Amino acid sequence: MKTLGLLFITLCCISNKLAFGQSEVHLRVETSSFSRIPVELKDCTPRQQASVMDAKKVLDILDNDLWMSSVIASFRSDEQLGDSNSPWLELASRGPTEPFRLAVHPQVTVSGTELVLEAKLVDSRSNVTIANKNYRGCRANLRVLVHALADDIVNVLTGQTGLAQSRIMFTSEALKAKEIFVMDYDGTNIRQLTKNGSLNLTPAWAPNGLMAATTSYQTGTPDLFLVDALSGKTVYHYKQVELQTAPAWSPDGKYLAFSSTHEGNAEIHVMNVSTKKVQRLTIHPAVDSSPSWSPTGRELVFTSDRLGNPQLFVMDAEGGNLRRLTYYGEYNDSPAWSPRGDKIAYVSRVEGRFNILTCDVNGENVEQLTTSGSNEDPCWSPDGYRIVFSSLQGGQRDLYTMEWNGENLRRLTHR
Repeated sequence: MKTLGLLFITLCCISNKLAFGQSEVHLRVETSSFSRIPVELKDCTPRQQASVMDAKKVLDILDNDLWMSSVIASFRSDEQLGDSNSPWLELASRGPTEPFRLAVHPQVTVSGTELVLEAKLVDSRSNVTIANKNYRGCRANLRVLVHALADDIVNVLTGQTGLAQSRIMFTSEALKAKEIFVMDYDGTNIRQLTKNGSLNLTPAWAPNGLMAATTSYQTGTPDLFLVDALSGKTVYHYKQVELQTAPAWSPDGKYLAFSSTHEGNAEIHVMNVSTKKVQRLTIHPAVDSSPSWSPTGRELVFTSDRLGNPQLFVMDAEGGNLRRLTYYGEYNDSPAWSPRGDKIAYVSRVEGRFNILTCDVNGENVEQLTTSGSNEDPCWSPDGYRIVFSSLQGGQRDLYTMEWNGENLRRLTHR
């Protein structure tokens, strides 16, 4: 059963000005295997009313953001960078290429309640400024501004959307209820979204960040609710007899897949979010649940026990061309299709414990990512580099994050 969701949101409260000093520039890593891009973080300079603590916070947050991106190896000026096999970057443009080193030069200025964060991305060898960035906001939004800076650095160097401005939606106990909460991708700024004093489960964030879908018992039965992602207020209530659960948004946000038992047994249905028309996709006496969309929106992966034990299956978005995905393991559930389209994460019972595994979209190359505790509810980051999941590794059910290959495990919550 899914209990969390992750979504990239561009925060509109940030004002930023970007000036890129580059023309047809591309970066490549000269290595036979994937390796992070090394980026040096220079000391942050505090100006006017900015304190040394403000400057330290900038570096600490930026360092963590860049490392959590899974594509950048950030290091301070006084640290050693890896070993002799660390990759060299080359600037590939129209002319001859020259090796170069990347460094970020940040400074923070505070005047009253306004904070200005400035940073330059520089090639230390040639002293050429690759990018110059300027962010303005209130002092309380220092962390938000640094997140934006980190994402822009990732974008400049890789052309991809960064992770630092993403958020995680999850369920947690609140008094005698289970409510939906939201936090930043790194476990900070936790806030409660729903306050209906009931059982709220399986939250799923809409791609545009404006709504969330959840199963809630607030009316006495497990119904499907669409709620405002900022206020938590109900936008739409889909009520049927029995259970409606495990909602999953299509990549374009136009459709919502979910599992429903209102016709007797659990089947996969799809709702048109605009018209609220619901179509049944699976027709089988077994239990079909936990749908997840492919990034193209053309296929769905889901769990079914039609062969006796829960296994993963894939079908077209219209319900056709059904095929079995998993053959390894007797119990496989909670699939999550990577935004990159190449991997599917899921939960498998291995030697009596639940662990997170991945496989290719054809079911091959199965890899076990976790080994300790009971691990459930995998959910991909928007860039497809990290997986968030719930685990009992620390003795209590908390949220953790790791890279797509199981490395660099981080604990996000401490309950």
